[in-house]
Amino acid sequence: MAKIVVGVDPDSDENGIAIYKDGELIALHKWNTVHICQYIDEIIGTCDILFSIENVMANNFVYARNTNGNKNIQSLIAMKIGRCQNAQKEIMQWLDRYGIPYVLHKPQSGNWADKKDVFERVTGWEKQSNVDTRAAAYFGYLAVRS
Repeated sequence: MAKIVVGVDPDSDENGIAIYKDGELIALHKWNTVHICQYIDEIIGTCDILFSIENVMANNFVYARNTNGNKNIQSLIAMKIGRCQNAQKEIMQWLDRYGIPYVLHKPQSGNWADKKDVFERVTGWEKQSNVDTRAAAYFGYLAVRS
């Protein structure tokens, strides 16, 4: 039976999604929770599934690097992080409902979001990607290699 690892970079609008099949990166997407559930409905029971999720719920509302004197900017940052945390919580609730296991990874500055060359070298991916899908690929990769 095939093993599917779904890497997730939670976001309030569309989550970065990376799909690995038997250790090989096969797809990158920007999906909301409805798309994720549709995908699960299509594959559940046909393979072993594991979700590997960046744990944005471990984030503080304002990173030290984003601290600045403008309280409005800090408030907007906190609101965006809170929305991402809610997106993660919603995904986890659906995975619990489906009975699909997941692992959470502490956010890491060394992920592939801004390192396209490293991402492509490690995964062999030559198609289009963006910061969200590369971050998702990184967190999926952590589960694939363990």
